[in-house]
Amino acid sequence: MRRHSQRNRNRTNEEQTPKQSAASKIARVLDVPQNVLSTMPTIELMGNKEAIVEGCKGVLEYDEETVRLNLGETILKFTGRDLALKCMTSDGVIVEGYILSIEFQSI
Repeated sequence: MRRHSQRNRNRTNEEQTPKQSAASKIARVLDVPQNVLSTMPTIELMGNKEAIVEGCKGVLEYDEETVRLNLGETILKFTGRDLALKCMTSDGVIVEGYILSIEFQSI
């Protein structure tokens, strides 16, 4: 009887564990960060002076006080002073300047 209840407890714990995506399983097996295999945009901040955005689909607005980027399902808005696009690639942007705020807007 004791073994049976232990099996039921194990089964219950397994059922409660959320299913992992294929990308997260592969990342775990390969021992790499999950974002390496993800299609989600990533943002890396260097203090409030620089932001590296990967997964950018386009620039919607750009001036010295505002930068708005299309990230697919989200618009990313930077506000600040002396903002500039330091570098642009096919899927990434580096925003530099004095960043005062970052806002996420759903499309």
